[in-house]
Amino acid sequence: MLLAIDTSCDETALAILDIKKVLAGEVLSEKLLVSEVVSSQIKLHEPYGGVVPELAAREHFNNLPILFENILSQAKIKKDDISTVAVTRGPGLNGCLLVGLCFAKAFAAMRKLQLLALNHVEGHIFSAELMGKPLQYPALALVVSGGHTMLVFMKSFRRYEIIAKTRDDAAGEAFDKSANLLGLGYPGGAILSQRAALGNALAYKLPVGLAGVNEAFSFSGLKTAVGRLVNSLAQSKENLSEQIINDVAAAVQQAIIKALVDKTVAAMRRVRPRNLILVGGVAANQYLRIWLENEAREQKVEFIVPERRWCTDNASMIASLAARVLLEGQAGISDFYISALPQWSILDI
Repeated sequence: MLLAIDTSCDETALAILDIKKVLAGEVLSEKLLVSEVVSSQIKLHEPYGGVVPELAAREHFNNLPILFENILSQAKIKKDDISTVAVTRGPGLNGCLLVGLCFAKAFAAMRKLQLLALNHVEGHIFSAELMGKPLQYPALALVVSGGHTMLVFMKSFRRYEIIAKTRDDAAGEAFDKSANLLGLGYPGGAILSQRAALGNALAYKLPVGLAGVNEAFSFSGLKTAVGRLVNSLAQSKENLSEQIINDVAAAVQQAIIKALVDKTVAAMRRVRPRNLILVGGVAANQYLRIWLENEAREQKVEFIVPERRWCTDNASMIASLAARVLLEGQAGISDFYISALPQWSILDI
């Protein structure tokens, strides 16, 4: 069995994967995931309107031993059944990464197990393989979350090129900050999308960041525009009606997703991938899923997106990546003196 751990931000996540079956030739899929668990810290950070790194790290420290025992019980296995440990080394919040990394190193070192220290963004990409379809190269991945927005061209396994990335804020952050401006709470991205489904996206015109520039995203200007629009509406009306909030939410969602789709379509036409992969927290957005799936069909490109529970941070994606690393013969015993890499680029793997 393979134990996977992710503590890159504010979710404490573990997963158990039957690595023996993967290495024996079974196609990686959900059925080989023996157990998975994610403990969210939303309630802890809600009063602050964002993740407080020190609090998040302390919560991981408290949660990991408990969740580890829980997942062993759920999987109906013993510690001695674990042969390999995979853990997120970065990118992420340094203190949070260190908690998971130290736990993984201690457990692996004590039992002389194989340790794989893996990249969080690469893990998101390989969550796509949990759908039971090995990636076909060349592939194009849109990684879009609260901390990352980039288009990754994959020539083959671990031959990556970032062909577009954000110059400022990530798309997920733009969703959350816009939701905050509308008073929708924290984290607001999912709530904003729900309200957008009830609104008219044409009611208000918001800027699409860097329209016509294919190699970069930008969402800071959109946040500024949303702030000005909300202030203007608040001054002209005593209270923002529910329908006005819905309409603004729809306009925000339209502006963010149009930027993502336009640049992804331009990239598909340029690099001609066999697979288009959508991953990251924002990949849970139904509007984005449908729009990209239709565009991929037009380009005759196979579209792959993980189930929603594998879009936000989780350890199953780290288990999936670990399985691919082992299958490609790129794994060995990691140096137990390694530390966290909060800014670890996928290009430096």
